[in-house]
Amino acid sequence: MNGKSVKVFVNFIMIFILISVFLTGCSGENAGISYGKKELTSQEKMEDFEYMYNILKENYPYFEVNKRVNGVDWLKNKEIYESRIENTKNNEDFMEELNSILSELHNGHTNVLFKKNFPDFYSVYKDMDSRKPWFNVLTNKKSMEWYGFSEDSLKDESSDGLFSSTKPAFKTDKIVPDKVAYLKIRLMDPKRIEEDGKEIKKFYNKIEDYDKLIIDIRGNGGGSDYYWIENIIKPLTFKPLSVNYYMFERGGEYNKKIYDSMGSEFRDISSISPEILNKMPQEVKTKFKNYEISTAVIKPYNSINFKGKIYMLIDKAVYSSSDGFASFAKASKFATLIGERTGGDGIGPDPIIFSLPNSGAIVRYSSLLCLNPDYTINEEVQTAPDIEVNPAVGNSYKKDLCIQAAIKD
Repeated sequence: MNGKSVKVFVNFIMIFILISVFLTGCSGENAGISYGKKELTSQEKMEDFEYMYNILKENYPYFEVNKRVNGVDWLKNKEIYESRIENTKNNEDFMEELNSILSELHNGHTNVLFKKNFPDFYSVYKDMDSRKPWFNVLTNKKSMEWYGFSEDSLKDESSDGLFSSTKPAFKTDKIVPDKVAYLKIRLMDPKRIEEDGKEIKKFYNKIEDYDKLIIDIRGNGGGSDYYWIENIIKPLTFKPLSVNYYMFERGGEYNKKIYDSMGSEFRDISSISPEILNKMPQEVKTKFKNYEISTAVIKPYNSINFKGKIYMLIDKAVYSSSDGFASFAKASKFATLIGERTGGDGIGPDPIIFSLPNSGAIVRYSSLLCLNPDYTINEEVQTAPDIEVNPAVGNSYKKDLCIQAAIKD
């Protein structure tokens, strides 16, 4: 990473964010799926857990947040987790228990990769030169055997789970003709960026003289940052928009290996001025070693120079890339946010992945502590609305409190 490498900037994109919600919420759906060619021994399971525990202990950024928000001291629960691993009956049970243990970190980007999602990850990372370390983990021999795939079999594997190109990820309307337009984005679908973009831009041309545009991302769990950068901000803004973010790294060896391979250039926290450092959470000073100030810059492109007011409707289901959109829109004054706090974790790079030494099972985790522009921790306080309103989607525009708040503002 350099001064321009941030999740919401186009050269540092988090692609597969919605998987986080899917993985942490559906482990039961993986029942009956086999892993590995032979059953792991109890010792092998314990060694894998120990390896996972130590990587997270040295690299994971949100232990203190988890204590404050959820009352869970994950690191101190080690013996409890070891007992749970020891009591697993087979490989499938082992995977379920690992994911259950990780779920106690309460972070949607930290979980086990299940077999049904493996092709999705493979298809995304295989063509991303900037994510070679991720692809190398996915395709190591032990992991491929654990998940029961080969590169030849994955070439023919069709993915229709998380992201599908069968229908648009948006809808448009004119709530008040000639005055208030409406754009709903249900998903930042990486497979629909160009196709949806063409139609969205046709809509913009029809409403360029409207007084207000309402962008509704309630319920949007993420996807690709490219979707909102290319299809929403670039065509609408009439000037360059810029936001600075502080991102902090623990200094663990695994993080270092990944970020060094990407040419990252973190600086020691001692180089932050005391005046700025004192505005930040206490744990930044005591738990982290390195930081970077990342600048997200988005410039107009084929813009309609929309001069009306833009409103964004948000709720707690807005997560990851969608939260990154909300954060950027608020900090840059691109839009006025209406609704409730988002689900957060929208600032920062792709979750890092690693494989366990005996099984080859793949674990991913958020690796950087990222601050909102006001120096609060995004994972902890998320992105707050400018206008707080019950975010429930009404069965009509007139009964939707968020939409009515935008119309009346």
